[in-house]
Formats: sequence, structure tokens, C-alpha cells
Amino acid sequence: MRRDGDRETETNVDLGEEEIEVVQTERRTFSGLFDEDGELPFWCDNCGWSGYLREDGAYYRVNVMADGEIVEKAEVQESDVVESICDHVNDPAAGSVGTFIRGANPPLDKCEPPELVQNYYADGGQR
Repeated sequence: MRRDGDRETETNVDLGEEEIEVVQTERRTFSGLFDEDGELPFWCDNCGWSGYLREDGAYYRVNVMADGEIVEKAEVQESDVVESICDHVNDPAAGSVGTFIRGANPPLDKCEPPELVQNYYADGGQR
């Protein structure tokens, strides 16, 4: 996943009140949300992963077992995927900036124990 963006800072100083107010606005653009297999995993543990799959221009909400078996696959509208991505980025339980799980191929490797899963954060960093 690649990111691009900029930051604006506005500083207001009030010497009479001995206060400073700093407002920072960041704009970031991310690309490559779906991997080469058309997968966008949101959550992963040693049992499997859940997220979205893009096939032939259609989008599916999926739950996939660690062995690669798809146990749930429901076609959804593009707007549902967009809303889920926004909700995920804004989810405080996902670290406020959103945690997108990016596993390695093949699918069996996607479900390493959680401490070994590579996390890509919406701020572009890895933790």
C-alpha cells in the first residue's frame, strides 16, 4: 500500500492569555488497497481472516478460514465497501487510524499468529 499526502499547520498565539493553539490538518492518499489476489483483509487471526474480495469488477464480503476455505461470501455494493473502509479507519479499536492487515501469499500464510502479522496503518507506518 502506498501513501501520499501533505500537512498544514495553523498556529494562534495569545500572549495575554499565555496560550498557543496549534491546528494541524493532514491529507493523505492511499493506493493499492486490494492485493494482487483482489483481497482486502481487515481482521486476521490464526483461524482465518475477514474483509473484502474483488472479482471481475464485483465486490464480496468474505470470511476465509486459515486453510483458504471461504465460509461466507456475499456480494455487496461498491458503496458498502467504501463505507466499511471509512468505518475501519475511524474505528478506535483499530488504533484510531485504522489497521489494515496485509498477509503474504499463499492464503495459508495470511493467518500467522497475531504477533507475526504485518500491520499497515492508515498513517503509512508499520508497527
